Amino acid sequence: MASIECSLPPCQYVHPRFSNSEEYELHVLTLHSFICKECNKRFPSEKILEIHIDENHNPFFVIQREKGHKIYQCFDCEKKCMDRKKRRLHMIDKHGYPKEYNFRIIDYGIKSV
Repeated sequence: MASIECSLPPCQYVHPRFSNSEEYELHVLTLHSFICKECNKRFPSEKILEIHIDENHNPFFVIQREKGHKIYQCFDCEKKCMDRKKRRLHMIDKHGYPKEYNFRIIDYGIKSV
């Protein structure tokens, strides 16, 4: 049976193999999508990646924060909060996120599988 080999970064060093196209597609989606071009960190969704870019690489974000604007975007809706603590509380109260959720995913991304 033929296998599919991944040679996309960072897999080009270990060349994982997949027995079918569905496994390979899942691998590409979970490991090679939603990567920050600035710092190469990986994120679970496009929205989380966009929030990461704003909060970590956008110089206008700092200016808006210094002016006291609501800039911390909820991961699920369009609500913006004054600070990370208020965003966290909103997400727990309104969207049912567990208190233990890694809200710092915005800064650190997710580890490679």
